[in-house]
Amino acid sequence: MIYQDYKLGNIKLRYIRDEERGQISMVLLPIGMEDCFEERRSIMQHRENVCEAWNVGSLCHLALRHHAQGNGAGNTLKYGQSTDGLKYVEQKVEESGQTIRIVTLLEAIEGYQAEHTVTYTAGENGIEIGTVFINKTGRTVTLDMITSFSLDNLSPLQKDDAPYKLKLHRFRGGWSLEGKHREEMVEELNLENPWFRAFPESERYGVIGSHPVKRWFPFGCVEDMERQVFWAAQMESISSWQMEFSRDGDCYSLSGGIADCEFGGWWKDIRDGERFSAPKAYVSVSNQGLWDVCQNITDMFQKYADMQPECERDLPILFNEWCTTWGKPTYDKMLKLADRLLEIPVSYLVIDAGWSEKKTDDGDPQCGNGDWKYDKEKFPQGLLSLSRTLNRQHLRLGIWMEFEVTTKGANVHEASFDTMHLHRNGEIIQTGKIRRFWDFRQKEVITYLKEKVIEFLRKNEIGYLKVDYNGSIGCGCDGAESQGEGLREQMQAVHAFFEMMRSELPDLVIENCASGGHRVEPSMIKLTAMSSFSDAHECREIPYIAANLHQLILPRQSQIWAVISPELSIREIQYRLVSAQLGRFCLSGEIDGLNDAQWYEVKRATFFYERVKHIIKNGRSVLFRNSSDNQRYLHGGQVLLREHGGEILVVCHAFEEPPEVIRGELPPGDWQITEHIGAACGMQIMDGGFEIAFQNWHEAFAVLLTNLYLCGLGKNEENQE
Repeated sequence: MIYQDYKLGNIKLRYIRDEERGQISMVLLPIGMEDCFEERRSIMQHRENVCEAWNVGSLCHLALRHHAQGNGAGNTLKYGQSTDGLKYVEQKVEESGQTIRIVTLLEAIEGYQAEHTVTYTAGENGIEIGTVFINKTGRTVTLDMITSFSLDNLSPLQKDDAPYKLKLHRFRGGWSLEGKHREEMVEELNLENPWFRAFPESERYGVIGSHPVKRWFPFGCVEDMERQVFWAAQMESISSWQMEFSRDGDCYSLSGGIADCEFGGWWKDIRDGERFSAPKAYVSVSNQGLWDVCQNITDMFQKYADMQPECERDLPILFNEWCTTWGKPTYDKMLKLADRLLEIPVSYLVIDAGWSEKKTDDGDPQCGNGDWKYDKEKFPQGLLSLSRTLNRQHLRLGIWMEFEVTTKGANVHEASFDTMHLHRNGEIIQTGKIRRFWDFRQKEVITYLKEKVIEFLRKNEIGYLKVDYNGSIGCGCDGAESQGEGLREQMQAVHAFFEMMRSELPDLVIENCASGGHRVEPSMIKLTAMSSFSDAHECREIPYIAANLHQLILPRQSQIWAVISPELSIREIQYRLVSAQLGRFCLSGEIDGLNDAQWYEVKRATFFYERVKHIIKNGRSVLFRNSSDNQRYLHGGQVLLREHGGEILVVCHAFEEPPEVIRGELPPGDWQITEHIGAACGMQIMDGGFEIAFQNWHEAFAVLLTNLYLCGLGKNEENQE
């Protein structure tokens, strides 16, 4: 075996090459653990039956239609003839500024190639992986499967098949149920090694449709429990995707890519000379735990978040009126809210659904999507007048749109526009009772939407756009060689329209919402300023969901509801306001009807947020949770710590029947409570740790800790005095 090592931050990237067979794969090792890499056993034997225990694997797994599949067909398309045909050709290293690119070329005798690129940015502890298929066969070939990334030879720190040592971590999606962590051992997945290497097995999971975070997040992590090392990957996909945790012999492989012809009804014809790029993946390794490896990946998105409009740098608070008017916004109501908001540090006032004119109205605020004309009865002075009035009060006007669809009550929802909508098997695609989907592959659709969306925003000087998306296309659509490819083409065209908005309106702040968190995936996260964390508007599970998402998205981009209304008790108001400290503060509710005591809590929370938002933006989190996991009936409590630059934000929530205390460790330092909001502070600082005591069910408080050593007031200085 030939090893080629690269040091990338805290990671050692090691390419393993079998020179005789021409195979090459990669493993990631934490710096300092390189010498733990062990040569595996070479054979498996039972009586007279002898087989190889493992082989090197590949940087890319793919399946071409005209090739024999592997023995896992129906379960996995990895390990077939197409992958076996790929042989190592060359590897090049390109450096430019803070970026290193390692490009590896694989080629088959037939002429098809796979170009595998690892990109590393200085200061990060993760890598970006891109895979491109190149057809040089002299004919058209059909691609049935291609991986975006593949981490073969897991665990590289074990000599054999690692019984009772490997675990798969995943995060479930679900409407208002986002981010629940699941972990299963190899044995629980029924993926342990049998007596002979005959059939590869795979746990293939993913999402079908245009709500890519439906039942799973596009994430996977393999843990070596003995060595305490975690290999994790998150993958871009705005359409159908899959990940696979597969076993072939002693080795396990974690890979992901477009949902293939078996899982997602996707295949694509690649003509001679054409290239096809798989979705990008983000990968890391850590020996510091699951939270660390997850945040190694999310931290890679800081550079993309920094590319958002300048006004986003300081994480301004927003007010969204959805839970105020519940679909009945008016000009006068917006001005009344704006007057109240002058007392607190809020920068965006967002009008949600219900502002647009409708041909017919059945009471649904999402009725009439597609024409995008403001309702002159609700906004008689117009949106431009409102925008300029708010601007004089230092508020940026925002508006809600669901521009990828048309709904009943809009002229463009009628039959005369059917050809501009998506079809499947010749029939127009419709979800629920009212929703149809524009075909973004058609020039006429883009021309129409450029006028109705981009020019509308420009004309009315609207600086914030909440983009909602409340239905999934499903398995695919007509117009390509497969319905899965039709879906991919459609969603790539949608992606291009978002890029057009960014280009045409560079100061526009875009919120990514899809029935809450159904599009919290890397490609949309990169394009937008923030994402709706969930449609959990007034729920006690809000802090549970919001804390989960610290492992999957930067908190600076995770928008969290804090709905405050006059009927709420002070304790409930505190609970909701403290929840908003877990990400981007989104205030809503009937704030103009609050009494002085209630409004005082809102003021305290918003000004506290201003004090701690640099920690939300740049920190690293750890969660201490002692609770049940039925999100509607939570028992117990949780404490999340987020540290940055000698300060720690501590966010504490009690559910039903909270534990007497929650204890945990603190980073080294002399920590002191500087400030707090919410219920009475139940935090005690002890040597090396803390203790949280709750007094009541459903109470919450947030605490700011300061490291006195960094302020020159530590114990050593005090003792000298």
